Amino acid sequence: MKITVIALCVSTATLMASSNQQKVCPRLLTNASMIINIEGKFVNEERNRTRASIEWRHHSDALDTFFVKPNDSRPFTYITAGKYRYIEFEEGKIKRQLGLHHLRENIGLTPLKLDDLELLANGYFKCPDTTKLEPNKNILATAASNTWWSLVVDSLPNPEKAVMRGAPKSPRYFSLANWKSYAGETFPTLASVSGENYSGSLWISSAYPSQALELAPENKPVKPKILLPVPKLFGKIAVEGERKIPLILKLNQKLLSE
Repeated sequence: MKITVIALCVSTATLMASSNQQKVCPRLLTNASMIINIEGKFVNEERNRTRASIEWRHHSDALDTFFVKPNDSRPFTYITAGKYRYIEFEEGKIKRQLGLHHLRENIGLTPLKLDDLELLANGYFKCPDTTKLEPNKNILATAASNTWWSLVVDSLPNPEKAVMRGAPKSPRYFSLANWKSYAGETFPTLASVSGENYSGSLWISSAYPSQALELAPENKPVKPKILLPVPKLFGKIAVEGERKIPLILKLNQKLLSE
């Protein structure tokens, strides 16, 4: 009986410890609702040049959306709500539901992964281990990723160097530069990225609050045109769905038929 109780206590403590380790403390690049346009050029593992354009619409209280345009494959929209995610293709509005294991997939032929979009959108990192006397705050362990296991930065909040390690055989190295404020939010405007068999660069072409998109002239609702009343030349005006022939035309038709 005592052995059973001890075993239950140990298992309960283990479960509690594992649940605490898995607790998520999101680390987001931005907490504001922003629209960020990112351009990327790379030399991939096959030594081919490739590029991609990404429009990231980050929302503080709604789904995150990425409009992705690789130069070597069809464009798609990546939508994530954290607990679920899917890809939508414009052709036929095809939707593809994604699981966590799908996040290992590359974006086109670039070295970028779908998991990179997921981390940007939701910042899924484990909470610091409070059992350690001096936890290293610069080591961020991912909480929900089958691709990357950790992100190590040289300093916070604006690092210049970063290393990502995970399922890929070689780590990924970042060099971040030109941190700039966009509407109160600070982003690195230029980043070089490299691995064992690839390299490239990423830069922000524009960033602005999402409210600005709503106020853009091209997105304002078009006012309906006011149609002037049709002159009542030949009696009653035709009602919708009914075509009336004026009397004078009827007389002309009768004369022509005779």
